[in-house]
Amino acid sequence: MITERIKISNDGAGMNAALNVTDNFAVSLGLARKQSFQLRLLSEEMFNLVRSIAGEIEAYFWIDEENNVCRLHLDAPKIELNYEKRREFISVSTQGENTVRLGIMDKIRNIVEASLYNISEGYNMQAQYGVGMFSYGAIGINDAAMTETIFAWSMQKYKSEIETRPEESEAQDELEKSIIANIADDVRVGVRKDSLEIVIVKKF
Repeated sequence: MITERIKISNDGAGMNAALNVTDNFAVSLGLARKQSFQLRLLSEEMFNLVRSIAGEIEAYFWIDEENNVCRLHLDAPKIELNYEKRREFISVSTQGENTVRLGIMDKIRNIVEASLYNISEGYNMQAQYGVGMFSYGAIGINDAAMTETIFAWSMQKYKSEIETRPEESEAQDELEKSIIANIADDVRVGVRKDSLEIVIVKKF
């Protein structure tokens, strides 16, 4: 089962229609109230991420389901990223970096922005946030549509690596408090030049 594709943008256009599609899809699947709420919450988290990315983004949102596995898709084929302005804003701080403690969604946003802006910046993010944040050639991501990515990130892979590193206690605590980390079975981010694909996986 698959929904229609809804065009959205990070100024909020189309997001209410996309949420209605999410709700109707949950009804079509016969999901329980709690499950329906979780699916909507994951859609909202995805849209909040899109809203937070600098620059102009137009993307397509849809959901598919097979064997009780739902996948929420967001595909932005062309992004005009205003990364320079964001870097200028961050540099105003005395330390030259964003001093606010980053949650998992903030890190995903930074990964997206850094990767889209400059591949070398992506490697800087990897050094800052730890190993396993990036994979080259879509390592660890099985979706055929994402096999040509330049950068790919999987929350599931990130979780498994963090759990084996006692020194990453802060990151583990961050994951425990994250809404999306506690509801979604995986979040996959793929970047190809100036395009972006996000897939949130939820098993029911």
